Amino acid sequence: MQKLRPRSPYEKLGGYVHLPRLIDKARLHRKGLLNGYNYKTVGFDKHLLAFLKLDGDELEEIANRFDDDEEVLRWVEQNCAKNSADAIEHWNQEMISRYPDTAVKRARFDHFLKEARGVDRKDIKTYFDLIEFEEGRLP
Repeated sequence: MQKLRPRSPYEKLGGYVHLPRLIDKARLHRKGLLNGYNYKTVGFDKHLLAFLKLDGDELEEIANRFDDDEEVLRWVEQNCAKNSADAIEHWNQEMISRYPDTAVKRARFDHFLKEARGVDRKDIKTYFDLIEFEEGRLP
């Protein structure tokens, strides 16, 4: 059985990295397919919701009301904080380049990399890289 996975965090919608992935998680959560994982309060999901100044429950409702990402994007743009293109790109680059910057975060990162059978991979340096590798999009 193939495991359902949200889209790559690198994918963009409306100029925002991670937004298509957040939409996928909202849809998977509503179907009970995230095994109790509260995506709205952790990681990149939490950071994107905070940057957009959106309520995670409201976004989840909209993501499940509309099948089309463009309809979800229209709602997001009408309800989110208004950010300039430069601010969005700056935020995108901050998220894309995030890496474990403390010993505790490094240990956790290495643990997940080991679980994904990538312990010897020196090319996996950022959290986006780790996600891509864990989900089979990075050879």
